[in-house]
Amino acid sequence: MNKTLAITVLISTLAFSAVACGNEAAAPDAAAAATAQPADQAAEAGSAENLGKKIGSSYIETLKQIVAILKDKPAAADARAMLSDMKAWTIELMVGLGREREALSIAERATVDRILSNRISSVPVDVFKDYQAGQALYKDDRELFNLIADFNIITQYANFDLLKKQLPEEAKRLGIQ
Repeated sequence: MNKTLAITVLISTLAFSAVACGNEAAAPDAAAAATAQPADQAAEAGSAENLGKKIGSSYIETLKQIVAILKDKPAAADARAMLSDMKAWTIELMVGLGREREALSIAERATVDRILSNRISSVPVDVFKDYQAGQALYKDDRELFNLIADFNIITQYANFDLLKKQLPEEAKRLGIQ
């Protein structure tokens, strides 16, 4: 798969999933919560839920794109180039979503984290299995193997507290203090 095509497909997919998540109809439990809360609190909760869904959907779509790229078993240099670009773009996306998360209250951040956790735990088994199999193809190339592994925890870039704790140099590089 051509590098430009892979990145274009990823960007299109992630943009579509972000728009779709932002416009989803309220889930039944969100509708019940909305009736129990004042309108402004319900709107904030919906915003936090949508943000959690956006981050989670972006994560799942990224894993699917990695699976698609690695399916054809590209040469290590080609895979490294495509995935390095994808990682940079995904970090940028996650940091942007993290800035939205930072603007929320502590309770809303907890909602984002809960929704995200649910999304991460609902990654289709076949997708995660294929992701791991693709990574295993490059077990002899430690740098590429680790690059692929980085995507498994890429959502930490959307949680600045976690990023500062786990990757303080990355947080500094990104201007997250």
